[in-house]
Amino acid sequence: MAGGKVKSDEEEQMSALEKHRHAGKVVREVKEALGGLVRPGVKCIEICEAVERLIVEKGGKPAFPCNISINNVAAHYTSPPGDNLTISEGDVVKVDFGVHVDGYVADTAVTFCMNKEAERLVEAAREALKTAIQLIAPGVETNAVGREIEKVIRDYDYRPIRELSGHILEQYVLHGSKVIPNIALPHGASINEGEVYAVEVFASTGSGSVSETPYAYIFSLQPFFVPLRLKEARRIVMIVEEEYKTLPFAERWLATRFSRGKLRFALRELISKGALRQYRVLSDRKGSYVAQAEETVIVTGSGCEVIT
Repeated sequence: MAGGKVKSDEEEQMSALEKHRHAGKVVREVKEALGGLVRPGVKCIEICEAVERLIVEKGGKPAFPCNISINNVAAHYTSPPGDNLTISEGDVVKVDFGVHVDGYVADTAVTFCMNKEAERLVEAAREALKTAIQLIAPGVETNAVGREIEKVIRDYDYRPIRELSGHILEQYVLHGSKVIPNIALPHGASINEGEVYAVEVFASTGSGSVSETPYAYIFSLQPFFVPLRLKEARRIVMIVEEEYKTLPFAERWLATRFSRGKLRFALRELISKGALRQYRVLSDRKGSYVAQAEETVIVTGSGCEVIT
């Protein structure tokens, strides 16, 4: 077949890793700006939009909507259109965001603590993350990393969140086939050189278990066709396939293209037909606090390289 030189598997992998690194560079630059954004009196929607805007300005694309999870909320809260939720004194605020370059993702999360009583909780999550990163190397089993994450958090007298985990990153797939748990499990998968993981730790003063709330503001497109009645629903599918593919997107991202009512009706049809996955907001018990720490690593021959 005529044409240019076909890339070898090794060259393809290196190209992919460079795109992960580029995404990681954007993450680091955005993270530097977070300290000036997250403070009492600021609306969550302002932070979400600022983070997502900075990602684009610095040469990346959001890998998923910026999550801002406060106090006992652990994951999946992003501002809906017109959100008035505001950060308050005493809050424990998790900012979780990711960047992709051609579908190759770098993912991070930072906890901002405005509550002196929760500072040790934040330290526990950071120390557990540090321990996990030091363990990651080719041949290590993912459950062995989870066991050490749990040990560090429990040594601080807190609980790891059992349902949430780190995850392998694949092109346009945020949560791949391998996970790094927050707890000890009887079995795991072997970590291999060249793999990319979001190493993600959650420590809680609560039960260590999250439940779904009734609210979902983040969605992703399911990989199969369903017949749709509403033209707005069909248009959403076209937009998502072109702009976000299989990565998660926010209701807020579509709000400038549809009226509020038509967007809600279209999303309702897409959900009822099974065309969209909903990411419901996840919370530990009321009155508890959750801290999160996360970095993205590339597995090297002797350990791992932190790229965020």
